[in-house]
Amino acid sequence: MVKTKPPETRTEARGGMRAEPAARMRRDALTPPVEFGGDPIVWVAWLYYEEGMTQEEIARLVGVSRGSVVTMLQEARENGVVSISVAPQHLQTVGIARAIMERFGVRECLVVPGDGGRLPEHERVGRAAARLLVDRLRPDDVLGVSWGRTVLALSQAMTPKVLPGVSVVQVTGSAIGTYRFSAELCASNIANRIGARCVYLHAPGILSNREMKRMLMREPTLIEQFRIMSTCNKIIYGVGSVAASSTAFDTGFLSPEEAAPYLAKGAVAVLAGRFVDARGRAVSGELDDRMIGMTVREIAKIPERICVAAGPDKVEAIRALLVGGYVTTLVTDEATARNVLATAAPSKRLPR
Repeated sequence: MVKTKPPETRTEARGGMRAEPAARMRRDALTPPVEFGGDPIVWVAWLYYEEGMTQEEIARLVGVSRGSVVTMLQEARENGVVSISVAPQHLQTVGIARAIMERFGVRECLVVPGDGGRLPEHERVGRAAARLLVDRLRPDDVLGVSWGRTVLALSQAMTPKVLPGVSVVQVTGSAIGTYRFSAELCASNIANRIGARCVYLHAPGILSNREMKRMLMREPTLIEQFRIMSTCNKIIYGVGSVAASSTAFDTGFLSPEEAAPYLAKGAVAVLAGRFVDARGRAVSGELDDRMIGMTVREIAKIPERICVAAGPDKVEAIRALLVGGYVTTLVTDEATARNVLATAAPSKRLPR
């Protein structure tokens, strides 16, 4: 528990004028770090009550006047964000997010507080990730999109925003899918929300034999689609477990028989249809020679890699991708994040 600080006394500059920072920003123009859920009041409260910064230091860091800092701290108290200590439902997840960032070397982590089971994890995490993605995208970005239930929830929750020159690229081949779900639907939903060009991958995700793959990969259309795919500077993806109930199996993209050799080699996660073991290493096998889509090594080269996933069945898979270095930003829920931290980490990251 951190005790509440008393409000600081303002200092006066010469001539009775209050000293203020030279550069100020409107509160609605502030961009708090991801782990604070986009709320500047929570950010300021954390800096003041948890990190012990003065109001003057916060004003310089955030880019507002000291008076604005005082106002936001007052609002934090009035709104219940701060009582005697920082209110757990608002800021406890910040500490969890920072622990994941420190443990796994992740650039950003957004942990969504629990809601007592009112909504499924993938919906809550998808909504939070949608807000993050809309804020993160810039004109002329090339966004790779893999599939998953959480990615679909994200695509449906995105606020419309026109972003000139953006391309949204499907990075896995197609499967028969289900009525409510497909890889194409995830990509097209996102593209429609932001007025972007959608580049579909016009090929099955898994072919019947190697020769068929070699033939298709010589087609000019696929050559161009893979060229565009290679220019992705951002990617958003879900992660699948290797349980029979996971999306990869539920959609018919993979069969248990096809996955069995990979599981025998230690696979614990499915990333864009590819298998990864607990140490974050790609697990190779015969299926890879028949698969069309981005590989895990290619994903690892994309500068910004946003992983959106949650649920008790995803804990081992998420940790494997964190250990492997495939994640720069993680969006998950509180229970999942706690379980990821509770799992012992391997001694060191191994080459992929």
